[in-house]
Amino acid sequence: MSQQQTLERKALDAVAEGFRLNALKLPSLPEVTAQVRAIAADPDATVEDLAQQLVRDAALTARLIRVANSPLLRGRMEVRTLPQAITRLGFYYVRDLVTALALEHAFEPRSPVTRQLQQRISRRSKDVAAVSQVLARHCTGLAPEQALLAGLLHFIGALPLLAAVEDEQLGHVDAAALFAMIESRHAEVGGRILRHWRFPEDIAGVPEAYGDPSRASGDTPDFADIVAVACLLSRPLEQIGAEIAEWNDFAPAQRLGLESAAAFYSSDAMQIDLQKSMGMLN
Repeated sequence: MSQQQTLERKALDAVAEGFRLNALKLPSLPEVTAQVRAIAADPDATVEDLAQQLVRDAALTARLIRVANSPLLRGRMEVRTLPQAITRLGFYYVRDLVTALALEHAFEPRSPVTRQLQQRISRRSKDVAAVSQVLARHCTGLAPEQALLAGLLHFIGALPLLAAVEDEQLGHVDAAALFAMIESRHAEVGGRILRHWRFPEDIAGVPEAYGDPSRASGDTPDFADIVAVACLLSRPLEQIGAEIAEWNDFAPAQRLGLESAAAFYSSDAMQIDLQKSMGMLN
């Protein structure tokens, strides 16, 4: 091991140790998002109350209307206004989706390396979210919109790790080494963030559960199963083959009833829905 590699390893170990000791900085939420969560928790709040807060953020309003008009939600009429979007999606889903979108942008990278990693993390989250939504619709009875949320948030623990990298001034460390550290450490951090912001447990438990395909979950698929399969299907086909020589041994895919990766790629219906979902997120 070279001297540079030794220094990088020590630096990565120092960051990981900080998280082991609970020295975790939770991202703060923008004012609009915090107000949305407060309104959603008020039993007397109305759709108009929530819309009045959300309309302050034009970009967020546009994304909510786009999600509400997603063909995967099977709406009969086009949503044109924010109150219509809230009515279709529901108070709690709007609350959680707004929080997810805010957390995605809670970290602003300063160094070229962390900027590169942040873009990679954002791309991965959106790809997994899109595939998750499609799998939920075609392979399970679970809500596609909740599966999309689970996909968006499955890697959220990476953001505090990126912040720690910048706090420790490790922007010079090799990006591949940093990403490997993030992949090995993000799950516990992600679960802690989602429980801190009171996401439902079937979503909050996904970061820690999706990477454990041998976990006992019965015969019924859950959102962690969907995300586990989506993580594989969002990668190039040759990488999937390298990771799972025997698809039949991959328990999450079996619980979804998906016979093979090829069954996903060759399904016209799933591929059409995938393009629609990716277009909505982008």
